[in-house]
Amino acid sequence: MCVGGTVHTRPLHKGASVMPYKKPSTPEEKEGAREASQAITQELMARIDTCAQRLAEQLGAGASDELLTFMRFSARFHTYSLNNQVLIWLQAPEAAHVAGFHAWKALGRTVKKGSKAVRVLAPLVMPDHEAPPVNGKPAQKVVGFKYSSIFADYDTEGDPLPSAAFMVVQGGDDGTRALLRSLTAACPVPVRWEDGEGRGAHGWTDGGQIVLSREKCQGEPAHALRVFFHEWAHVSLHFQGAGKRAEDLPDRTTRELEADAAAYVLSSVYGVEATAAVADYITHWGGNAEKLHGSMTRIQRAVSSILGALEEQAEVMPQAAD
Repeated sequence: MCVGGTVHTRPLHKGASVMPYKKPSTPEEKEGAREASQAITQELMARIDTCAQRLAEQLGAGASDELLTFMRFSARFHTYSLNNQVLIWLQAPEAAHVAGFHAWKALGRTVKKGSKAVRVLAPLVMPDHEAPPVNGKPAQKVVGFKYSSIFADYDTEGDPLPSAAFMVVQGGDDGTRALLRSLTAACPVPVRWEDGEGRGAHGWTDGGQIVLSREKCQGEPAHALRVFFHEWAHVSLHFQGAGKRAEDLPDRTTRELEADAAAYVLSSVYGVEATAAVADYITHWGGNAEKLHGSMTRIQRAVSSILGALEEQAEVMPQAAD
């Protein structure tokens, strides 16, 4: 994980470029193609693991800059899995959008001749006869992965690129307050302001509502936005009502870290920077690559869920004041 749908380079090997494709026909050609595909898939997985270990080592040494850079980048590709976000970052760190060859064509854009593909992982699925049907259809299970090719926006030409679904805060505090009002309308649980000391926190949630402290948050709208996203991340990540069992939840420190990291990503989507304290706090992941990857996977799912809800609301969001 060093540092994807939404139309969202150091190439692997020499990279795949746009050229006529000859489908294997003989048994030998098919076997050779299968082995080549497996080799590329294994290389992609190895790059993810190597990057995860490097980031964990950096965190163990107290450095969080690269992880924070990746987290901001990942928000552009929230419909992709964490591993594919990493692969996009490694191969196309300047991409604003990526899509497959035919998806770009459907948008009125063509991939430039000679462009290098960005390789990501796609699951291999088969029927799961031991699981109950899903929506009347046989259940499926993932049995492995294969690679697929997508292309970055800068390697295409044609019709204008899709506009961003999310606005960036403009107009200072007034714009941020307008944004916060529109965002709370998309939240799946009620959001209310609390007067007085309350719990003494900037915000809190019990999974059924989000409460923001008027005294601690209202004077600084950007901070209120971060607190709101922090609590919404808790709702998505850490409550049994969201399908979580108490015994499966991480410890309190990790829960706070995951909520803070999700809030950092979500705030960055809207042009609101996190405080320096967030970077210091994130180093608490230390040098444990497995723990880091587990938390980042949960964070990616929460961010994807929240941004999905906000995308549904985006077309009715009021514009921030200039």
